[in-house]
Amino acid sequence: MEDRPATGELDLRRVDARPVHGSVAEDAWVARGRYAAFGVSWAIQADDISAYHLLLDRLPPGAAPTSSKNNVRSYAFRTIPPATPGDDVSFLLLADGRPLVRSSEPSDVADAFEENLNWLVAERSQRRVFVHAGVVGWRDRAIIIPGGPRSGKSTLVRALVACGATYYSDDYAVLDGGTVQPYRSRLPECNGEYAGLSCLLDELRGVPQAGPLPVGIVVFAPYQAGASFKPKLLSRGKSLLGLFKQAVAAQRRPEHVLRVLDAVTRKCNALEGVRGDAHAVATYLLDRLV
Repeated sequence: MEDRPATGELDLRRVDARPVHGSVAEDAWVARGRYAAFGVSWAIQADDISAYHLLLDRLPPGAAPTSSKNNVRSYAFRTIPPATPGDDVSFLLLADGRPLVRSSEPSDVADAFEENLNWLVAERSQRRVFVHAGVVGWRDRAIIIPGGPRSGKSTLVRALVACGATYYSDDYAVLDGGTVQPYRSRLPECNGEYAGLSCLLDELRGVPQAGPLPVGIVVFAPYQAGASFKPKLLSRGKSLLGLFKQAVAAQRRPEHVLRVLDAVTRKCNALEGVRGDAHAVATYLLDRLV
């Protein structure tokens, strides 16, 4: 059964969406492999070795080779020769035989692959629940900052790390029972006060990761220019609902998601309030989490 389009996945209407299985000879693939992360496995094949390694650089945190043949999705990278003299070579990424993106820039294909695969792992993980959120560790507790794109969670994560917190994630809170696990994804470019921390956080991806932490507090703090952070304590029901709205698998596996979020919200408090300056919020939170 074909997957439904997920929020945030690329628009496929710009390319031919007919299956193309069998259109490339088996000996045209110069590299192939199977990988898994968080219990989700996938296959990759490419007709160019450099492109294959480009895709490997975009694998999600914790990804490793696997011998499993139960692939949730198969990706294929194809090089498309110019149709006429003077045209550029283009590159096509297929997911289960259907075009995902076509571009003359390999980096565009890698971006599409990374986005699609990260969503796939987050949605299909059977045991863990992935919530759109930034996460840091502080005094043996995790601070979770739920939020979608442009909510300001990335900037707040950087501010918290600048104040001494441990970097756990800039993208997903990976919940397993009542704990949150590290998910050190590739960070987007950051401008402004905390731009210098982008390199620091990228370096942290290569060092041994800290272990899972119990959740200490959930902070709903969307950015609003000039706002003063005056948070209010949320009820457990509102906290659970706020997390559920940001859970990737909320529609696919709502009962499992609710069970995990119930376990989390039973053991932590939640705050809500618009914020302005990220540094002020970071110091506010760390001073009060003892």
